Amino acid sequence: MEYTATVLSSSVNLTKTIVGAGLLAIPFAYSKDGIFVGLLLTIIAATATAYGLSLLGKSSKMLDNPRTSSFFTLCSITYPQFTLVFDFAMFVQCFGCALSYLVLVGDVFPSVLGQDREFWIYSSLVIIVPLCLLKNLDSLRYSSMLGLLAIAYIVLFIIIRFFIAFPSLDFQDLGISWFKINSYSGMMSTFSILIFGFTASMNMFSICNELEHNSLKNIDKVIGNSVGVACFLFVVVGTTGYLSFGSDVKGNVILNYNPDSVFTKIGQFSLGSVIILSFPLLFHPLRIATNNMVFSIEQILGKKFAFFKNPMDAVTNTPDNEEQAPLIHRTVTQETTNSLRRQNTASSSLVLDATSFVQEAEAFQVPFTNFRFYIITALLLASLYMLGLNVQGFALVLSLVGATGSTSISFILPGLLGYKLFKNETNSKAIITGSIVCIALGFTVMFVSVFATLYFPQ
Repeated sequence: MEYTATVLSSSVNLTKTIVGAGLLAIPFAYSKDGIFVGLLLTIIAATATAYGLSLLGKSSKMLDNPRTSSFFTLCSITYPQFTLVFDFAMFVQCFGCALSYLVLVGDVFPSVLGQDREFWIYSSLVIIVPLCLLKNLDSLRYSSMLGLLAIAYIVLFIIIRFFIAFPSLDFQDLGISWFKINSYSGMMSTFSILIFGFTASMNMFSICNELEHNSLKNIDKVIGNSVGVACFLFVVVGTTGYLSFGSDVKGNVILNYNPDSVFTKIGQFSLGSVIILSFPLLFHPLRIATNNMVFSIEQILGKKFAFFKNPMDAVTNTPDNEEQAPLIHRTVTQETTNSLRRQNTASSSLVLDATSFVQEAEAFQVPFTNFRFYIITALLLASLYMLGLNVQGFALVLSLVGATGSTSISFILPGLLGYKLFKNETNSKAIITGSIVCIALGFTVMFVSVFATLYFPQ
């Protein structure tokens, strides 16, 4: 396989992974937090997310071939008994978000172009299916660019409308709070909007694997570009949207504008486009997590594996991968699995050096044949569309999914990987400390988010 992803194309995909329909809920969060606290939480969330992504990038470099990195590979090295748990967290997070996007497609387009929700959900297949059949994340760069153009229109629309209305705005009458928190219960209920707004860990390893020049410097550039742009958009939309409508701002700020305006309708259409074009970016890691779970379950059930009887039919995260073939054409036996688990559950004095990491990683490449690729794709799409057509109200479930799944993959898992992989490395004290902070932050955010979801519903 030829690796052609650039820093720019990877930044586009990661930015689009972060920035979706949730952007339009930021003004509502600011209306509860006040400007200062809202900005502070946004910056904290951006910084924590960027550090978590950076930990994943550094972790990938512990492998002899960093292009084989994945959550499964690194968990197999560090916490083999929990690989299924972490992949399940990824599955739940991506599946829940993808399902919510289909429901939103059915809610947004009828108000703009007519027809019923079922018509538009079915119609989205025309765009979603071809994009979901692409096997490399970098292949989605053009659809991500279109999505970012749609986001650019929405952002410009909100900014321009703010400056048009600015001369007549009375911030006191609107109930604008600059430093005071308007509602503590409201802040709790909207906490997850800001904290989970930057979730992008699900695609981080695909970006590390596909970058043409995947040095840590380039990986950090991608992270900085993406999180920086996303943070800027969140701050601009959150501030101008809140200042435009004050305490009357709605959960989707587009709903505050004149629904009969052509520009508003274009904004609603752009929102629908953003949702559709975000779907494949969630589906890509969802499919990988599903395949990893199937593999883990087969191992648990004691099945023996010859990874690929036909090497030409082999795929990892990206099919037809010739360069990775020497690593992935191996047999994972129960003896290898048990040996690795014994190493990881031995006394704390056990030291796993970089060489052992490499050897273990080479034994834990997940098979992903073309046949399995298409079967999993078909089953996932069928399940998502069946639920999307029949389910409308699942806000509580989705909030709990975000509180647990997003926290796990954004903070807890990167911290756990960083701690385990670097704890015996020299000159890694800062990484170890940062990893511990990341883990602590993750569990704190999870507790607060679950508590807020159950006791302070929006």
